[in-house]
Order: sequence, then C-alpha cells, then structure tokens
Amino acid sequence: MAKRDQKIFVIIALGFVAFGLYYSMNTDTIFSKAFEPFMPVDWDQVHDRNIVKNSIPIELIEKMNGDCKVSALKFAMITDQDLFVRSEELANELQFDRENTTIILPCDELEAEKSRLNVWIAIEDSDKHPNKYEYFITPWDIAEE
Repeated sequence: MAKRDQKIFVIIALGFVAFGLYYSMNTDTIFSKAFEPFMPVDWDQVHDRNIVKNSIPIELIEKMNGDCKVSALKFAMITDQDLFVRSEELANELQFDRENTTIILPCDELEAEKSRLNVWIAIEDSDKHPNKYEYFITPWDIAEE
C-alpha cells in the first residue's frame, strides 16, 4: 500500500510542477523572464515603438543544392544599424557576402524570382524579447516597382 501512495504522490507532484512551469511561461513571472531568451519572439508582446521593421528586395541569382543565392543589394543597411546588436549573427546565418551583396536562403522560402526579405528587430529597450530578431520572405508586389 505504501508504494501505491508514493506513486500517487509522485504523479500529483509532477502534475503541480508541469502546471507551475506552464503558468510561469505564459504569465509575467520571474520564471518567464528566465525562459524568455530561449523562446521564439512573440511580436504581439513587443510594443510597436520597440520594433524596427526592415524590408528589402531580393532576386534569385543561382540555385545550389536546395539553397539559393540571392542578390540583397541593401542588406548592409539592415546589418549596419546601431539598434541591431545581433546583426552579425543574422549576417552569418544568411552567409552575407558584403563584397558581392548576396545572401544564401533555403530555396523553399523564396516566393518567386524576385521576393521581399523582411527583418523585424526588437530593440534593446524592449520589455519583452529584447534584441531578438526574425526574418521572413514575402512576395514582391509588382505595384511597388
């Protein structure tokens, strides 16, 4: 009978721990602050004034084993911003070639021959997700040319 009681106690304790972790990650607690650097950015939690939204045209140059080399003529304008403290990380992730102004993206992320690279940055002063960034590709609007 004692082993059964121990099992029930352990199951209930694990339930409380799981509930506590779930609650702490989904509310503004000390634990959520500890886990925040490891969680993806939730742009709804970041004030608009703390988001820098960048957008540049990109054009396909070459396909290479599932990756695509694209021209990104204005990419340096994004990475050279003082507010973007993790710009070197993004430049490395996209294999930015400053001399040739190209980046490498997975081909399945591209919308067409010409697309739009969007980079959103949460600035250092943000209460939520400071210094995080996210990039995504959207279609190029022909009306913008």
